[in-house]
Amino acid sequence: MRTITTKRSQISLAIIAASAALFSSQGAVAQSDEDDNGMSSQPAIQAPVIEEVLTIGRLQSASDSIIDERIEQPFSADVLGFDQISRAGDADIASALGRVTGLTVVDDQYVYVRSLGERYSSVNLNGASVPSPELTRNVLPLDLFPSTIVKTLKVQKAFSPDLPATFGGGNVNIRTKGMPEDVVFDVSIGTGWNTVNNDDGIFYSGGDVDNGVPDQLSRAITLYQGNITTNEIAQTMVGQGQSVSPEVRAQAQQINRDLMLSLDRDVEITPQSLDPDYGGKLSLGNSWYVSDDWRIGALANLSYDHEWRNKNQSKKGIGNPEEVNSEVQRTSEETRTLAAVSGGVSFQEMHTIEASGFYITDVEDRASISSGFDANNRQSDGSQVLDYQTRYEERRLTIGQVTGDHNFEFDLTDAIDELGVDWYYSDSRAETAIPNEVNIKASNLIDTETGEVTNTRLQSTTNMASFGFLQLEDNVTSYGYDVELPINFGDTLLTLTGGYDYSDKTRAYYGYTAAINAPGISNDALEGTPGHVLGDENLGNLDYNFDLTMDPGLGKESYIAAQKTDAAYGMFDLNIDYTWRLTGGVRYEDFRQAVLPVDLLDYTGESIVDLNQDLEENPENYVVKDDGWYPSLALTFMNQGFMGADDFQVRASVAQTVVRPDLREVSDVQYLDPELDVRVVGNPNLQFSELDHFDLRTEWFYPGGDNFTVSLFYKDIVNPIEQARQPGSDDDILLTYYNAVSGEIYGLEFEGLKDIGAGFFVSGNLTLSDSEIVSPEGQGFTNTVRRMTGQSEYVMNAQLGFDSEDGMHTASLLYNVFGDRVYYAAVLDGHDDAYEQPYHSLDLVYTFYPTETLSMKFKLSNLLDQDREFEQVNSGGESVTILTQEQGTGIGLDFKYSF
Repeated sequence: MRTITTKRSQISLAIIAASAALFSSQGAVAQSDEDDNGMSSQPAIQAPVIEEVLTIGRLQSASDSIIDERIEQPFSADVLGFDQISRAGDADIASALGRVTGLTVVDDQYVYVRSLGERYSSVNLNGASVPSPELTRNVLPLDLFPSTIVKTLKVQKAFSPDLPATFGGGNVNIRTKGMPEDVVFDVSIGTGWNTVNNDDGIFYSGGDVDNGVPDQLSRAITLYQGNITTNEIAQTMVGQGQSVSPEVRAQAQQINRDLMLSLDRDVEITPQSLDPDYGGKLSLGNSWYVSDDWRIGALANLSYDHEWRNKNQSKKGIGNPEEVNSEVQRTSEETRTLAAVSGGVSFQEMHTIEASGFYITDVEDRASISSGFDANNRQSDGSQVLDYQTRYEERRLTIGQVTGDHNFEFDLTDAIDELGVDWYYSDSRAETAIPNEVNIKASNLIDTETGEVTNTRLQSTTNMASFGFLQLEDNVTSYGYDVELPINFGDTLLTLTGGYDYSDKTRAYYGYTAAINAPGISNDALEGTPGHVLGDENLGNLDYNFDLTMDPGLGKESYIAAQKTDAAYGMFDLNIDYTWRLTGGVRYEDFRQAVLPVDLLDYTGESIVDLNQDLEENPENYVVKDDGWYPSLALTFMNQGFMGADDFQVRASVAQTVVRPDLREVSDVQYLDPELDVRVVGNPNLQFSELDHFDLRTEWFYPGGDNFTVSLFYKDIVNPIEQARQPGSDDDILLTYYNAVSGEIYGLEFEGLKDIGAGFFVSGNLTLSDSEIVSPEGQGFTNTVRRMTGQSEYVMNAQLGFDSEDGMHTASLLYNVFGDRVYYAAVLDGHDDAYEQPYHSLDLVYTFYPTETLSMKFKLSNLLDQDREFEQVNSGGESVTILTQEQGTGIGLDFKYSF
C-alpha cells in the first residue's frame, strides 16, 4: 500500500517534541470487566438453581444457561449467549444487540443504549479497550464481528467502578470464545439476496489499496514544496520573483499535465448487474488433558462474507423541496474477512492463561451518481446538476490479547481461604486507507418537458475533479488487573475487590487532496462523461488549460493525537443471608489528551513555529487534562417465592460518571459519513459531560425459564454533547457537535419471556422514555429546549418462537420498532429539528435440524420493506422528507455442519 509520508525532518521532530512536552508525566487508561477472564470481580454468591425443562426448547434452554450470571450481577446488566444469538439468525454482534432491552442499532453498526448515542456507550473486547477502524466513529462498529466468535455479550446499564468512567448509557463487553471444553468443528456456507438489488447497480473498474498517491506526484510535492500548479512550478524553476519566459511556462505546463495524467482516472461509472451475497465460516478447536492437572486447548475461527448492495437515496432541500432535490444512485461492493486464533493452558482449573489474536478486514468499493436540481440548476431551465463519486476504503483491525485467571486457596483464617486475581494485556491497531476517492462535478442538459438527458458535460470550475488520499492509524495498548478477596462470616459474605487499568492511544490522520481546475475551459473540452473528459487524449491536450493543484480539500486536514489514562478502583460487595446486598466503590481516573494539527504542505516550518507559540500561550486549545473520582453504590433486596417466583430481586443504584468527546469530535476535520452520505466536522471547543445516574430494577425468575423485569432509570447530564446542522446551502448537509447547557433522560423498561405451551413461547421488551436538552441561547437554535439527539420515546422488541418437541424444527418471528428520534438540531432559517422516522422491522427465521450434525437456516429480514426516512418541518410549516434511503427485504440461506 502506498502511504502518505512527510519528508521534512525538522517538522516531524517539532511535532514529536511538542507531543512529548504534552505528556511529560506518566499516565494511562484501560478497562476491565467483572468476569471476562473467567473470574468474577463480584462475590461468588451461589445463585439458586433454576431447573431446566428440556422440552422447553433450544432458545429457552439457552436463556436458562445465562440466568444465573444475570442474577449474580450487583448492577443492572443484560447478557446474551451464543445460542440465543444463533437462534435469532443474527449474523453479527450489532444485529444481536438490537434485541436487548433499551438498545437500538444505528446504521446497522452502532448501539444506542437507552437512546443515548454511541459517544455515551463504550465497547470492550474481553474487557480491553480497542480502537475503531471507522473514520466516522470512535466506538467499534459491531457489525465487523461475526456472531460465531461470541461466547456472550454483556450489556451493563448501571455504572460500577470496575468499568471505564466514560459511561453514559452503558457498556458492551464482547466476550469471545476461548479454549474449548471439547472438540469443535463447525463449517457453514451461505448465500443471500436483497430486493434493492433487483435493479442493476452502477460501478467502475474498481479501486485498489495500492493506488494511493502516485509516485510521480509524491516526488513533485516534495520537489515543488506542495506548489504544483503550472504557475507555481514555473516560478520555482526560475526563482521566486523572477519573470517567466514562454518556454519555461510550456515546460511547467507539461510537468503539471504529466502529474495530472499520473492520477488514477479510471472512474467511468457504468451499469452492472449484481451477484448474490455469499460467505462461509469455519471453527476448529479442541482441548487435551496432558495430565490430571494440566489441560491445553486451542480454537480457530475463519469467516468470509461478500456482498453487493444498492443504497439509493432521495434527497430534498428543506427550504424549497420542489426546486431543490436529487436522486442518488449508489452501489457498493463489500468484502469482510476475519481470522481469530486463541489458545490456552489451565492448571487444576484454578489457573488459566489464554492468548488470542484477531485480524479483521473490511474492504468497501463504492460508486455513486447524484443528479438533481438546486437554486442555479432548475428543471424549468433545462439544467441538472450532476455529481460523480468513486471511493475505495480498506479498514483493518489487528488485536493481540493475553489474559490470566488465577484462584488461590489457603487456610489463613476460617473467614479468609481464597484469593482471585485476573489480569489482561491488549495491543491493537486500527488502520483505514482511502487510496483514491474521486469527486467530479458535472451537469446535464435535459428536455424541459420529458426530463430526458440531451447532453452531459463536466463543469468549468475550480475543483472540477478532486482526488483524495487518506490514511488513519490508531494504536491502543491497554493492560490491567483485578484482585478479589472474599471474606466469609457465615451467613454474611464480604468481597473486597480492587484493580488498576491503563490505556495509551495514539492516532495519525493524514490526507492529501489533488484537484483538477477547469475555469474558463471551452465546452468542447468538457463534453461527455468522466471517462472521456479525463481520458489521456482529452486531458493530455495542452490546448485545454486544465491545471492541477494541491488543495486542502473538504475533510482532508491532517492531525496527530494521543490519549493516556490511568485508572484505579476499589469496591466492596456485602451479601447478608442472600437477602440484602450492598455493593459500592469508587474509581479514580487521570485523563490526558492532545490533538495537534499537521500541515503536510508546509515546507517552511511556519506552521510548527506558530503551533509551538500557540501551545505556550493557549495550551487549552490543544491539551486536555482531567482527573476525578467516580463513585457508585447499589442496594439489592432478594427473596425466593415472592409472587410465585423462584427468585425475586429489586435493585437500586446511583453513580456519577463522565463522557469525554472523542478525537474525531474535537479535531477540526471534516469527514464523510458513508452510510448517509453527509459531511461532519469536529469542534475543538467541546467540553466534557458530567452525568448523575439513578436506576431501579425489579426482576422475577420463574420455573422453566419464564422471567419478567421492570426497570426505572433517570440520568442528569451537564454539558451534554449534541449534533447540529451548520448553516449552509439548502442541499448540502454539514453536521457538527456542540455542548448543550443541560440535559436529562428518564424512562421505564419492561422485559419478559413466557412459555405458552405446545412448543410456543413469547418474549419481548419495551422501553418508554423521554428527555430534554437545553441549548445555549443566542446561537440560532430553532428550539433551545427539545429532546436529545437519537432519543426515541419508545423502543420495542417482540418475538414469537416455536421449538418442536423432537428438536428438529425451530422458528422465530421477530419484530423491532423505535420511535422517531432527533437526527440533528436545526440552526437558523426558522426550520424545525430533523427527525429520523420510526422504523418497523419484521424478520422470520426458520432452522431445520435433520441430524445432530446438520442444520439449515432460512431467514427473511425487513419483511415490511421499510425504508429509512428523515423528516423536517421547514419555516413555512411544510413537512419535508429530506432523506430517504432504500433498505430492501433480505433473504438468506445457510447450511451448517457441526461435529
